[in-house]
Amino acid sequence: MRPELPQLTTAVEAAAVLATTISGMITAARARMDVVGTFTLALVTAFGGGTLRDVLLERRPFFWVSSKEYVFVALLLCIPFVYSRRAFAVADALDRRSTFVDSLGLALFSLTGVRYALEAGLPPLPAALIGVVTGTFGGVMRDVLVREDPTIFRPGPLYAAASFLGCLVVLAGPWLRIPQSIADAAGFATIVALRMASVRLGLRLPDPHWLGKAGGR
Repeated sequence: MRPELPQLTTAVEAAAVLATTISGMITAARARMDVVGTFTLALVTAFGGGTLRDVLLERRPFFWVSSKEYVFVALLLCIPFVYSRRAFAVADALDRRSTFVDSLGLALFSLTGVRYALEAGLPPLPAALIGVVTGTFGGVMRDVLVREDPTIFRPGPLYAAASFLGCLVVLAGPWLRIPQSIADAAGFATIVALRMASVRLGLRLPDPHWLGKAGGR
């Protein structure tokens, strides 16, 4: 029997789209893109992970097609962001909190990925990996488009690892016999806390030996 999606899944997905759209716009501003570039980067960041999730799970239509208002919201956010100094000032304030905004998007999309994977009947470990893909792939595409090495492939603050651990917390809910809503909240908090702690406190995975001072030799 497949688990039912929680009632808040749609709200969580909408919040994830909002957070990642803002993250994409902030990155576009740093790269000095025009309105077309800003809108494109916002869409890629917001929809990249969820689209790959839908491809892997064979879900049709894609989530942003069935909820096409997400595209209109992204456009409505991008236009004042690009052309209004006041809106840009708000975004500039968000820029100083961009890690937090990005962490919210990572956590929210990771949760939706896990829930949709479980609804499709996947076992726990593949469901956790689908959650990681959903949470991170939009950021990978964003970084590639601005010619940066994707964050998840670079030594540094936790990103994919934070997503994976948070997904495992969500999946532990039924095993620990706690309400799924509490497990979801705990998974969300785990991802955000690990991501923020890794940025602020330097928490990170050990570097590969080839990045040592002796060049790995």
